[in-house]
Amino acid sequence: MVSTAEPVAESAAPAGEAKPAGPQPVKPRRLAWVGYVVLLAVVALAVGGWFLLQELRSKQEGLGGQLSSKDQQILEVTRQLNAVQEEVAALHSQLATVQSQAATEDAKFERMLNEHTASLSGRIDATRSELGGAVQHIQRQLNKTRGDLLVADAEYLLSIANQKLHLVGDVKAARAAMEAADQRLHDSGDPAVFKVREALAQEIETLKRLDAPDVVGISAKLLALEGKVKTIPLFLPHADAAKEHAQKPEAGGEAGEGQEKSALDSAFKDLKGLVTIRRTDRPIEAVLTPEEAEALRQIFLLKLETARAALIRGDEALYKDSLTSAVGWLKEHFDASAPDTREVETQLNDLLARSIGVPFPDVGKSLGLLRNIEKLRLEAEEAEAKSKSDGTEEPKGSAPPPATSETGAGP
Repeated sequence: MVSTAEPVAESAAPAGEAKPAGPQPVKPRRLAWVGYVVLLAVVALAVGGWFLLQELRSKQEGLGGQLSSKDQQILEVTRQLNAVQEEVAALHSQLATVQSQAATEDAKFERMLNEHTASLSGRIDATRSELGGAVQHIQRQLNKTRGDLLVADAEYLLSIANQKLHLVGDVKAARAAMEAADQRLHDSGDPAVFKVREALAQEIETLKRLDAPDVVGISAKLLALEGKVKTIPLFLPHADAAKEHAQKPEAGGEAGEGQEKSALDSAFKDLKGLVTIRRTDRPIEAVLTPEEAEALRQIFLLKLETARAALIRGDEALYKDSLTSAVGWLKEHFDASAPDTREVETQLNDLLARSIGVPFPDVGKSLGLLRNIEKLRLEAEEAEAKSKSDGTEEPKGSAPPPATSETGAGP
């Protein structure tokens, strides 16, 4: 403060040099106080400016912090926006990939659908054609006349006749079936069956001239002989012989129930039935067991069955060998003096003397013609049309062609 006032007094002194010197004690103090006031004002202004500057700096720093936080928020939002944009871009790429895959799958599915549609269309067309054929067949069957049904029945009978003749060898049954088929063809009234009936008549005459063995009758006789095997007595004694002899007196006792017999007579007859005295030159080796006796009978049955199978097959060599073996077995193991044994041996010799090796003729021509009846009908229609055209060109008085002779023709 003092140093400031001194220059002011020094500056005021030269200004008063022009005036006359004299003591003025009040004026310098007033100037000092003005300097002090100015100095105080300057200091106050400086302090106020400093405080104002500090306030402005604090406000500026507050505004700068607020701006920096806002900038950070803006930057964060910008980063989030960029992330969202990247996710959206990734989603767009994934969506494009999915769309391409969907387009590929759609094309594949459409191709498969077209293939299945074509396949199903082909199947439907095939099924439709089959159904159409079946419907037409059913309509033809429904539209058949009585003559068509009789022709079909005759075809069935002819097939049965061929089976009976070649598989079983039953000539009588085959001829009966063929005669029935000829009657069906006659009743049909179809002019196209004339050739069939002509061939059928020749086949029937061939069967009539054929001296074929009665296979069914011979087979029935062999079956009857098989039923008698259990009643034929064996040559060697066995444990069941007493039972076989005991059954015969029971039958005789039942026939004479009304007659009175004494107990002694019945006992004597029983003893007589149990004991049989027989003379033979063959040595008796041992008493047979029931199993051995049954085995002998089963072997004899097997030989008869083999002969019957050979008969059905038409194998004459095996048939003869089986019957010869059966006769030899009968003579060796059964009682040749028994009436049942002699009867069976006689029947076997009778069957052995017959020949079964007769070749059967071919009777399938009529069946083959009948299966081609449509062709025969076309030929009959052409012949009828030709005969009608020839009849129109003939002069008057000529004999008419025998157009209806085919219908009434018979074997």
